[in-house]
Amino acid sequence: MKYYKDQPDEGDFVVAELTDVDQNSAYADLEKYNDVNGLIHISEVSRSWVQDMRKELDEGEKTVAQVIDTEGDSLTLSLKRVNDKKKRDIMERWKKEQKAEKFIGSLADKLEKDKDEVYNQIGFKLQKEFETSFHGFEIAEAEEDLLNEMFDEKTVEKIQEVSREKIDLKQEKLEGKIEMTFPQGDGLKRIKRSLNEIDEGVEINYISAPEYSVTAWGRTQELAKKRIDSVVKTIRSKVSDQGGQFEFSRA
Repeated sequence: MKYYKDQPDEGDFVVAELTDVDQNSAYADLEKYNDVNGLIHISEVSRSWVQDMRKELDEGEKTVAQVIDTEGDSLTLSLKRVNDKKKRDIMERWKKEQKAEKFIGSLADKLEKDKDEVYNQIGFKLQKEFETSFHGFEIAEAEEDLLNEMFDEKTVEKIQEVSREKIDLKQEKLEGKIEMTFPQGDGLKRIKRSLNEIDEGVEINYISAPEYSVTAWGRTQELAKKRIDSVVKTIRSKVSDQGGQFEFSRA
């Protein structure tokens, strides 16, 4: 795994593998950073009193630590300042970033470029913008406009291809109901024109006149909401432009 920063900043949370544990201290390698290690003093292991760190920690164990000092050859790390929720979040993010390394490899193949080159030109930019390159692939469809500001058209297209191939977008689901009415005699044609451009990850289904169901999926609730909001905005505009009335309600 490669990361755009050479080492973390003070206050950052990191995944650390314990390499050497003795009674009063432990050394750890930081997973995202090459040749960067940290030191954990016995006073930073737990909020309760610890007599021997070897009874609390195991060599080879992976855990989450907070960087509390960046001076010196080794960073100073703390375990006791990491709550359970933060630990779960950071570990989950780290696991996803491991998956993203394979995504970068697939992207390199599609672009016919070296993997390191793709990391430097694309992966690191995704990390800076979205915190992890995985999240960049995850929202590639929903945030296409933002990606277009960062990369050329071909690169965005290939990022989206990898996203569709590697990530199941249909996980989180949001549902709603829309009503469209037109006073004109050709209302059915106007409805069809209003629904002729539906984004990927969104489905519109007929219930009974004038009601339609709308369902949006996304890797996260946030992405699903963006999709449903976007399609509702588009349909509302088309209905209005054709002299119709539009209503939307969430399920």
